[in-house]
Amino acid sequence: MFSERFTALSYAIRTSPVYVAVFLMRFSFAFTVVALQYIVPIPYQRGVVASAYPIMEMFTGLLFGILADKIGRKWIIVGALLFSSFVTYSFTLTNSFILLVLIHGLQGICAAAIITSTLASLADIAKPESRGREMGLYDFCTVGGYGLGFVFSLLLIGGQVSRALMPFYVGAAIALIGGVVSALLLKDQKVVTGPSFSILANIRQILANRKSLTLAATWFVVTTLIGVGLTYTRELFSTILSGKTLGLLAGSSPSGQPTKIGLLVAVLLIFGILLLGFSQTSLGGLSDKFGRARLVLIGQVSILGLLVILVLLFEFNLNRYVAIPFIVLFGTGLLAFTPAGLAELADIAPASARGSTMGLYSITVGAGTVFAPLAGGALISIYGRATGFSIIFSVGILIMVVVLAARLRRT
Repeated sequence: MFSERFTALSYAIRTSPVYVAVFLMRFSFAFTVVALQYIVPIPYQRGVVASAYPIMEMFTGLLFGILADKIGRKWIIVGALLFSSFVTYSFTLTNSFILLVLIHGLQGICAAAIITSTLASLADIAKPESRGREMGLYDFCTVGGYGLGFVFSLLLIGGQVSRALMPFYVGAAIALIGGVVSALLLKDQKVVTGPSFSILANIRQILANRKSLTLAATWFVVTTLIGVGLTYTRELFSTILSGKTLGLLAGSSPSGQPTKIGLLVAVLLIFGILLLGFSQTSLGGLSDKFGRARLVLIGQVSILGLLVILVLLFEFNLNRYVAIPFIVLFGTGLLAFTPAGLAELADIAPASARGSTMGLYSITVGAGTVFAPLAGGALISIYGRATGFSIIFSVGILIMVVVLAARLRRT
């Protein structure tokens, strides 16, 4: 009994620094996402600035994955967090559109380094029989970090443009703390490779697996949804809600102070984020018990259903009270995808190239979050908010139909 408890404690000590690192990174970067909506008010320009982050994440993810396999995970994570602290602070030093694009692109490079290295580290540590649960906890840290950072940033700004720089100071401090914590707690891990080790051969092996391709396409759609929500939050909600309701949800009064209703909404959002995170861990555990494929399929079907409801809501004026139950149902089902999908990807990955595999995942994630702000900005400008959003969601529907056809044909 004592040895089992000691083993469990040792395992928790080894995995917890990974979760702390990714949580602090997401928490810090979420502050930037909110602040950009105030310092770059023009949707098209905001789309260009916002796209710099995922473009650089997409182009450098594989590179950092290869480096993580070659030199280890720890110091890539530590260096990226420390550098991201300086990069986040540099937002306060300029209002130049070109420099904002450059700075946000540097943040994307830091994100690629952290995501690929932490996922590879977790894939190394996590036991195959509990990998789904661990990936669910990882996603909890991602969602929780983004969500809590988003809420706190909104409260910091309080609806006033004059406060828009405050999140950058706080975000820089948090990233710095994350770097120090990671340096102290993370254990370095290196993959021992033989003379026949070939990155290209491993990549070909991953791409030859149809399962990995359906996962990649699904992540593209999911990150497109996330990118739209994060980049065009105000436009999205102003299309759905009345101006008065939107003001209450934003939590700002005419004086710029948080309202009681706004604070209540913030508390409810935080509670919802925590509940969401715990559900990810549970769903990941279900994938360990019942198999990855079943949970992945449930998530993919739910994504398709959610996209259809959103198109009906925006373009065809579906009654909100009719839409809400379906949004809740499909939104809950969507949660099954990420932990099961990450665990399935880790199962597929060659043992000598887990970093490279997670680099490929980072490319897919980056592609979705590049498409969302660029396409969103252009489509909203040309067709208006409702139709612009509907076109983006319709692209997702087409992709998910192809994905599900491929997945069901294989089974």
